[in-house]
Amino acid sequence: MQANAELSAGHLIVKQLEAEGVKRIYCVPGESYLDVLDGLYDSTIHTVVCRQEGGAGMAAMSEARLTGKAGVAMVTRGPGASNATIAVHNAWQDGTPLLLFVGLVDSREREREAFQDFSLVSWYGSTAKRVFTIDNPAEAARVVRNAIAIAESGKPGPVVIGLPEDLLKHRVPLAVEQPPAERPVLPSAADFDELVSALCAAERPTIVLGGEVWSPEAAAAIASIGEQLAVPVTTDFRAADLIDSRSPAYGGMLGYGRDDALSATVADSDLLLFIGTGRADVLSDGYTIGLDATTIVVTADPERQGHYGRIDTAFTTRPDAFTVALETHLADAVADHAPAPARIERLKSIRATFEAFQTPDADGGRFADLGRVLGAIKRVIADDAIVTYGAGNYAIWPQRYLPSTTYPSLVAPKNGAMGLGIPAAVGAALAHPDRQVVSFAGDGCFLMNGQEVATAVAEGLNIVIFAVDNGVYGTIRVHQERDYPGRQSGTKLVNPDFAKYAEAFGGTGFTLDGSQDIDAVVTEAFATPGVKIVHVKVDPDVRVPRPGGAAA
Repeated sequence: MQANAELSAGHLIVKQLEAEGVKRIYCVPGESYLDVLDGLYDSTIHTVVCRQEGGAGMAAMSEARLTGKAGVAMVTRGPGASNATIAVHNAWQDGTPLLLFVGLVDSREREREAFQDFSLVSWYGSTAKRVFTIDNPAEAARVVRNAIAIAESGKPGPVVIGLPEDLLKHRVPLAVEQPPAERPVLPSAADFDELVSALCAAERPTIVLGGEVWSPEAAAAIASIGEQLAVPVTTDFRAADLIDSRSPAYGGMLGYGRDDALSATVADSDLLLFIGTGRADVLSDGYTIGLDATTIVVTADPERQGHYGRIDTAFTTRPDAFTVALETHLADAVADHAPAPARIERLKSIRATFEAFQTPDADGGRFADLGRVLGAIKRVIADDAIVTYGAGNYAIWPQRYLPSTTYPSLVAPKNGAMGLGIPAAVGAALAHPDRQVVSFAGDGCFLMNGQEVATAVAEGLNIVIFAVDNGVYGTIRVHQERDYPGRQSGTKLVNPDFAKYAEAFGGTGFTLDGSQDIDAVVTEAFATPGVKIVHVKVDPDVRVPRPGGAAA
C-alpha cells in the first residue's frame, strides 16, 4: 500500500468491500452514489445491474442465504430506498445478513424536504439491526467493517448504510479495516454430556433446526446425530436444506403446508432441542404445540428473538460449530448411547409417514396437473440443485415434493414475501454457477419481480423457471372463501403468456396446459441452456396437493 495515499470516500468503500471478500454487488444505479459506482468500475467486485430495487435486494439476500456472508445491494435515495424496503424486511424476519447501501441527498440539504430526501432511521429503524450514515468520510471503511460484523453476528440480519452524495467525493487516507478472526465459544464437554444424557433419557425427543448460521458439515453432522440416537429431525418453515432429506432421521418441514402428523409429533414430544431457532410462530402452529416439553435452545442470538415459552437450557453459540462439535463428542464418548427399541420404532414410523407425504400424486384438476409436474421435475432435478420460490399456495408443491440433499440448496421467504423466487434465482446462479437452479413463481408472485428475468439473461445465467398460473391470488382466495364464501373480490388476475415473456427477453418459453407430455416438456426445459420459463396453466380450484402415496 502506497504511503500517505489518498482516494475518495466512495472509492474507499469499494476497497473495504474488496477486503471483506465481497464478490458481487446488486444495484439499481442512482446519481446519489456515483462515486461508489466509479470505484466499482475497475474493481474486482462484479456489479450486477438489476431492474428494480426490491429485486436487487432480494438477489443479494439470496446470495447471503447460500454463502453465509452478507449480501450487498446498492440503491439510490427516496423512491429507490422505498422499493428496497421489502428486502430489508425479508432479511430481518428470515435472519439473513444483508448490507444495503442507500445514496442520500447532499448533507447540507438533509431534512429540508429536498428532492428525494429520505430518513433512513424512520424507514428502516424497526426492521434493520442498525442504520448508519457516513457523515465523516474518513470513517467510511470502519463503518462498512462494523456494519458487516453486525449483519453477520448473533441472529444475522440487515444493516443499512446511508451515503450522502457530497461526502462520498471527499479525499481521505487509504486505510482499509481488516476483519478479525472469529473464534466461536462452544459448550464444555460436561455440557455436551448432559445434553446427550437428556436426549437419551427422553422417550419422545425431537430436534428442530432453523436459522441461517449453518454449514454443509453441520448438515451432515445433524443427520448423523439423529440416526445414532434415533431422534427425529425436523426443520423450520422453509429451512428444509439444513439436513439431507434422504436421512432416515428426517421427518419433514414444519410450518405452513406441513403434514398434520408431523405437527402431532412435535406436540407429543417430551423433549425439544431447537438448534438455530426457537419455538417460533409458524413452526409451532402459532405457539400452540410443544409448549410443555423440556426445551433446549441453541442459537447465536443471545436475545433468542422469536422464541416463545419454556426454556430449560440455553446455549448461545453458532449452530454450525455446535452441531459439528456435538457429533464429534458422540464419536469420542465412552458411554453407550444405543437408543431403546421403542425410540427406533418411533423414528421409523415418523420417517415412513414423511416418505408417503412427499411422494407426488396426481391432483386431479383440469389443465396441467401440478402434482404430475412436480413428479416429472423430481425425476430430472440434480441432487445439488438450488431451488427458489416466493410465497403463495403454489409454493406448497415444491416445498413438499422436492428433495433437499445438499446444504445450502433452498432460498424461500420465511416472512411470506411474494416476488422472491426470480431475483433469488439470479443471486443463486451467480453465487453457484456450477449448480442447477430451479425457480418457482405463482402468477401473482412472478409479476412482482419478473423483471429480473432481464438481469438473468444479461448475466448469461442458466435458470429454469416454472410460472404457475391459476389466474388468482390463491392464498388470499382460500381465506376469502373461508370467511366470505361466494363473494370473490380483489383476487382475480389476468396474465400474460409467460412462455412468450421468456422469449421477449431472449430466453426460451415452454407451455404446459394439459395437452402436452409433461415429462417430455420438463426434460427439454432442463436440457435447454439459458433462461427458460415453463408456463404451467393449472386448475384454479386445486388449492393444495392431494395426500401422497401414489407415484406421479
